Amino acid sequence: MTFIILIKPRNCLIEPKTEKMKSSLYLGQVAKIKVFIHWTFLLLIGYIVYSGVSAGQTLEEICWHILFILTIFFCIVLHEFGHALMGRRFGFKTKDIILLPIGGVARFEKLPEKPQQEFLVAIAGPMVNFAIALILYVTTSSDLADIMNQRPVNLVNAESFLTLLWMVNLTLGVFNLIPAFPMDGGRIFRAFLSIFQPREKATKIAAAVGFLVAIAFIFMGLFYNPFLIIMGAFIILAASSESNMVSTQALLEGHTAGEIVMRSFATLDQNLTIAEASEAILDGQASNFTITTDADRIIGTLKREQVIQALANSESHKKPVTSIMDPVNQTITADTPLKDLYTNELIRTNTMIPVTYQGMVIGVINFENIMEFLAIKQATPLWKNLLQKNRST
Repeated sequence: MTFIILIKPRNCLIEPKTEKMKSSLYLGQVAKIKVFIHWTFLLLIGYIVYSGVSAGQTLEEICWHILFILTIFFCIVLHEFGHALMGRRFGFKTKDIILLPIGGVARFEKLPEKPQQEFLVAIAGPMVNFAIALILYVTTSSDLADIMNQRPVNLVNAESFLTLLWMVNLTLGVFNLIPAFPMDGGRIFRAFLSIFQPREKATKIAAAVGFLVAIAFIFMGLFYNPFLIIMGAFIILAASSESNMVSTQALLEGHTAGEIVMRSFATLDQNLTIAEASEAILDGQASNFTITTDADRIIGTLKREQVIQALANSESHKKPVTSIMDPVNQTITADTPLKDLYTNELIRTNTMIPVTYQGMVIGVINFENIMEFLAIKQATPLWKNLLQKNRST
């Protein structure tokens, strides 16, 4: 995770991160990892221009600052690729990399849980910045001597560009090592704690430390820089969200999809028309359906809302339900851990997914099943006996 803190267009410093939204522009793909930039990034460029004009800068000076910011974000992309490529070494795929005005984030399909793997994935990002800083140090050694002699380098231009970029990358590397979970330093801290205690407890401790750091950021932001307030608020929200997720996964530990599979579910034949499907909806209380072949093979799923929406078009009444269903291209085995399914985008984005045992479909599962299981488990100490009783009837 990488955040960026802007002081003024004349001397920019950097640090920390976030997640993807729909209004993002696709920039390209490197190493099979897509890179997006959110439209609000334009606000950052606008801020640079506005601040430059307000400060009486020339067009050339403003252009140098814009180029500097774009170069900084290129370094942030490299930082995120450090996380992504290290994660790939351990088999963790990266969905994409998102750039926002406050920084960037590499979104993993699944985060590493082993302490050593989490440590290496987390530290890979800052190490990229340190590597860039080292290269720039060799390149700009004469300019750096001026800094050591207390000659301030505030204005971005051809002479100071690489020197300031060195300062920024060094700052990025150091700042991201601050133990403010879920920043890189916070994940490194959790990885260390996880060696000696359960991951859930380690996460709570790391999140608590991150909360204190975030409060400090917010306090400093009131007197120093409003971007610190935004960053502090992000850390609090992100740490709370991930801490809750880890606690939920701990409750799901040891349980599999086969334990909560739905063996009774509503089905619609693939040969039915949309009008006939509406009759099936009126005949029961089901809101989700599976579409099956004559051989009872599940080929798709359908929501009640999809049928109602299709009925609004008079020309759609006679069309088969297969024309509006969501095709089922994947299945889940009965021994799939629930803790993995909880964060799996497949089950979060599909109405129902078939569950198989020894190659045979034994039922379906959806995200609502998992949440109901959690509610039952948390509500009563007799959840296990209750579940076993229901399964035997």
